[in-house]
Amino acid sequence: MTSPGGGLDMTENPSSLISKRKIQEMVAQIDPSERLEPEVEDILLELADEFIESVTQFACRLATHRKSSTLEVKDVQLHLERNWNIRIPGFASEEIRSVRKSTVPSSHTQKLTAVNNAKAAISTTTK
Repeated sequence: MTSPGGGLDMTENPSSLISKRKIQEMVAQIDPSERLEPEVEDILLELADEFIESVTQFACRLATHRKSSTLEVKDVQLHLERNWNIRIPGFASEEIRSVRKSTVPSSHTQKLTAVNNAKAAISTTTK
């Protein structure tokens, strides 16, 4: 049984979220002459399933944190944008985007302080 999008095929692997045929279609979009070995297809299916499960679990935790029993697009979107740098087309993300704090290593701060102190020392000796 295949979904209209060609994603789910329970006859190949009932626990898999996408089918080998869908993997083959995606590879054909990139390079029509490329063929994957069955072992590679199996690994890609496993990775895709793990990714989908991980994203879903994290999004569910975000929904729970919002004290909601409903998983919304913004939960999935927040996780994908922040942790995977993946944007979901068609959904505005302005409300969840925030300015990330830039983390400056302490070694850089120490060097900057030393340079500023040296500049101050030079300017006081030249006056």
